[in-house]
This record gives sequence, C-alpha cells and structure tokens, in this order.
Amino acid sequence: MTTRVRQAPPAERQALATDRTMLAIGAAAIALVVLAMVVRLGGAFGPAAAPGLSQAGALTKVGLSVAKLGMNVAAVLTVGWLLVAAVFVRPPSPTAGRCLRAVSLTALAWALCTLALIVFSVLDLFGTGFTGVTGDMMRTFLVELPQGRALLLVLAVAIALAVAASVPRAENSAGYLLAGALLGLLPPLFTGHAANAANHALAVHSLVAHVAGVSLWIGGLIALITVAPDVPGRLPRVVRRYSGLALASFAVVGVSGVVNAWVRLGGVQLGSRYGALVVAKIAALTVLGALGWWHRRATIPALRDGRGMRPFVRLGTVEILIMAATMALATGLARTPPPENPPGTLDVVALRLGFPLPGPAGPGPYLRDWWIDPLFLVLITVGAVLYGVGVARVRDWPWQRSASWAAGLLVVLLATGSGISRYSMVLFSAHAVQHILVGVVAPLLLLYGKPLRLALRAMRGEGAELLAAAAGSRGLRALSHPAIASALLLLSLYAWYVSPLFGASLANHALHSLAMLCFLIIGLAYFHGTAGTLIPVAVLPLHVIAGVALMRDGTVHGNWYEDLGRRWGASPQDDQHLGALLLWTATAAITLAPALWAYWRGRRSTTRLSASTTVGSYSAAESSLSRSSTAAPRSRSEESPTRSS
Repeated sequence: MTTRVRQAPPAERQALATDRTMLAIGAAAIALVVLAMVVRLGGAFGPAAAPGLSQAGALTKVGLSVAKLGMNVAAVLTVGWLLVAAVFVRPPSPTAGRCLRAVSLTALAWALCTLALIVFSVLDLFGTGFTGVTGDMMRTFLVELPQGRALLLVLAVAIALAVAASVPRAENSAGYLLAGALLGLLPPLFTGHAANAANHALAVHSLVAHVAGVSLWIGGLIALITVAPDVPGRLPRVVRRYSGLALASFAVVGVSGVVNAWVRLGGVQLGSRYGALVVAKIAALTVLGALGWWHRRATIPALRDGRGMRPFVRLGTVEILIMAATMALATGLARTPPPENPPGTLDVVALRLGFPLPGPAGPGPYLRDWWIDPLFLVLITVGAVLYGVGVARVRDWPWQRSASWAAGLLVVLLATGSGISRYSMVLFSAHAVQHILVGVVAPLLLLYGKPLRLALRAMRGEGAELLAAAAGSRGLRALSHPAIASALLLLSLYAWYVSPLFGASLANHALHSLAMLCFLIIGLAYFHGTAGTLIPVAVLPLHVIAGVALMRDGTVHGNWYEDLGRRWGASPQDDQHLGALLLWTATAAITLAPALWAYWRGRRSTTRLSASTTVGSYSAAESSLSRSSTAAPRSRSEESPTRSS
C-alpha cells in the first residue's frame, strides 16, 4: 500500500522559508563565536603556531581563520547541493535545476574564500600587511610552496564548478560535478599537519575519509532541509535514503577522527590544548549521533506516516547548528599546533620513509616485513565483503569467478601490504614490481571476477539503476576506449617515472597510495577496453621503446634513492636498470597473453565454424542431388505436354 503524503500548505512553506533564513544567520553567528574561542584558547596567536617565521598581526590571523572557515563551509555546501541533485532528486527535475543554481553560488563563494585564504596566508607567512604584498611573495607562495599550490588547485576547481553549474542543463552532469567537488577537497589535506606526521600515510588517509564523510553528511543534511518544502511528496523516500548515507558517514567520521587524533597526539595524550579540542570534537560528535538516533526513532516515521515534515525540519535545524559549531571547532583545531616530539627522537630517514631504513632485500623480507597501506586495506576489505554478499544472494554464481576475484584482491594485498610495499620506497626495482602487480596483474584477475555483473544481479530497485547508470556513463565509456586506455597505460608505466609526480609520491605516502589506485583503475580500463582486440600487439613496440629509454641513467629517480644512505644491494643506477627491464618486459608479456589467447580462440572457433559449414554444405549438396535425380523423370513427363503444345 502506498502512503500518501500531504502537500505542504503555503503557510507552512512560508514558515519553513523563514526558518531557513534564521537558520543561516544563527549558524553563522554560532560558528564565528566558536571559532573565536578556539583560535584564542588553542594557541594560534602564539609564536608556536609558526615557529621561525615573522609573526603577523592579530587581524591577519583572525582573517586567516575566518577565510579558512568560509572555504570549508562553502565547499561542504557545494558538495551537499550536488549530492541532492545527483543522487536524491535526480534530473530531469525542477529541484535539481534549483540545486545546480545554488551550486553556482556556493562554488563562487568557495573560490572567493580560497582567494582570501591565499592572501591572508601570504600575509601570515611573510609577516607583512596588505600594502607590503609583492608579486614575488605571491609567486613564492603559489609556485614554490606546496600549501600555495594546493590552494591554487582548489581555486581552479571552485571556479570550474561555478561556471559548469551555471550552464544550461547542468543538472545532467551533476554526478561528474559531485566527483569534481570531492576531489577539490583533497589538495590541502596533503600539505597540512597530517602530511608531516610520523605516520603520515595513515594520518592523511584518515583525514581524507574524515573530510569526505563530513562533507557528504553535513552538506547533504543542509541541502535536504533547504529543499524539503519543494519535494514534500518525495521527502519520505529521499530522507530514508539519506539516512543510510548519514549513518555510514557518521561511522566513517568517528573512526577516522579517532585514528587521526591518535596519530597526531602519538597516543592518549589529552593534557595539551590540542588534546582538549579533540575531546570537545568527540563530545560534539556524540551529540550529533544522539540526534541522528532520534531522527530514526521519531521524525522519519512521522514523515513515513504522513504527519508532516515540521518535526524533521526542526530537529534537522538543531543538528545543523551543532554541526556549524563543530566545523568551527575543527577549523580552529587545524590552526592549533599539535604537541611537539621530544628533541633527539626523530630519525631523518625514518621521517622521510615513514619507517626505519630496512635491511637487505630478498624473498624473505618481501614476505615477512609487512607494511600495510591503510587505503588499500579498506578497499580490499570492502571489496571482499561486498563480493561475498553478492555471491550469497546469487546462488548460482560460478566459483571460477569468485576464485579469480579473491586472487586479484590477494595480489593487491601482497603489492600494497607486504614487504614489497615497504621496499618500494627504498628500491626502484621493488617499486616496479609493485606497479606491475597493482596495475597489470590484479586488473586481469579482478575483471574475470565480473563484479559489475554480480552486483547488478544481486541488487534491486534504485540501487541497481544508479549502478547501471554509473557503469554506462560517458566518462567510463571514454576511459575504457581502447585508444584512450592504451595511452593512459603507457603514460602511467613510463612517463610517470620521468615526471615530478614520481618524486612527490615517494615523499608523500598518501599521494603514493592514490597513484597506485590510479594505476589499478587504468589497468581495469585498459583490459576491459582492449578485450578481444589485437591492440596490445600494436602497442608492443611502444613498450620496448619507452622501457629502453627508462633504463638510461638519470631519467627516473633524481636524488631520492641516493639520499636514503642505503649501504646494501645494487647501486641506484643498476637497480634502476633492473626495475625498468622488469617493468617493460613483464608488462609486455602480461598484456600480450590475453590478446593472443583471444585471437587463438577466435581463429579456432572460426576454423570449427568453417569446417562445420563445409560439411553441412557438402551434405546439403548431396541431398539436393539425390532429390534432383529422383524428381527428374517426373518433371520431364510433366514438362513434355507443355513443350509439345
């Protein structure tokens, strides 16, 4: 039985619109007050906030914090509007168009706040006023410093989103814009406190998960509360779907926040100012969890039963106010210096690698000295669980597919969690082995597992429709086009190692993990797009040319491997030769194997078909001749009267 939901009366719609205005004013006021308290009590005005640099005035530091808060809020609102437009209301819909118009405004605000943050960061860095800023100062910050380059990327993304969201029929591309907005959140995370932590890979990955979860959770709720009067009939279904996303985001935010705080503090050290602010964030998260539980217990059933949207909007308003205070608290926490390590306890090589320099390499250390990548550990776990659930729902799923999927996940785990992962930061040859396993071997095994086919058979309803739409999107079709996928594979295998990005990925484990994830995606796109074709044979000469070029001295690693002070094994130049040789020979062989196998099977099927066709034609000819010889006298007798006449 379908429950009818009453349309919101004009008076209620007007009251909700008034509530939205008061909500915006109240949230801004609460956020600014909390930010002022945290910045003042957290020590951002002290000399420890920027040791060794000229100290800017209080106005600059306040402006820096306010611009940072504004950038965070505008980014979260942009993600929230795009989430509603792409997932919950979905085009064609007038509400989706209104969401995209709101995106154009919030993205513009995002760009303006980022520009203000760039200016205040330059003032804070050089300890000068507005009139003292020069072009050289701006160039130094935006070009030479990673923090400046990260903000410049964010500025470009925000401007692109503001323009793209304002074009006609932009709601049809809301999914792509949502992905772009989420990517725009990432650059500053790779250059802050987390990137300089002792275990910076875990710190950055946990921070990325934290920020993504917060953006989807808070932004989605704000957008949902705002559009609630416009979609009263669909609101119960939309809220039910958002509730599942909010629960998952709450779990991700809580776990990632605890992990990040543990890494920053080096354990349970809550006596510092930084630790006290962490405790305050945990308390705020607990309150938000309680409000979410009340939503599930009271307001969502009220929506489902047709008792109006007022209770949901009111409780959501309270939740947004607490979220505004929490975001201000988090912004102030980012300006608070974490506890310093005791003098003489840091090893420079260990700080660069994230672990002490290991001993000589070999099969034993590769299998024993595990160093697990947290990003891939999560992805492997999620992939194994979801695939297992799908197999449980589809009972007649072939075991060969499941075995191939499990083997692919095992290859990824060995490449990103065993000693290969540790030694990839020390030896170029180990890095080449890791790249081959993740970007070439694992995609073949994972694709044979047919995860998309399994998911479409196991899922029902709107989830299956969304997955099918995403799988058939223009972006994925373009990515798996044979020409594009082949070019990306060659660039990722060879051009990557002669670009500045390779050195940056060695210095930043989180960036290295993202690079490996891109290699895995490129491999999946390549083998999917070139399946059943001879394109791997056509690009074989390019593998040889690029691989031989990569074996030359001085074209790959710069000074990274030399500066580690390794005293064992081959020299960096000889190790580079070995790694380049492994890279192109193994890749060429692995990519050729499925193409030649498919070609051989095709020729064999063609031969069988031709043989069967020939035999069938011969038999048909014999039958025709037999019928003709039997029917000849009759036809002559029948034809003779006609001829005589």
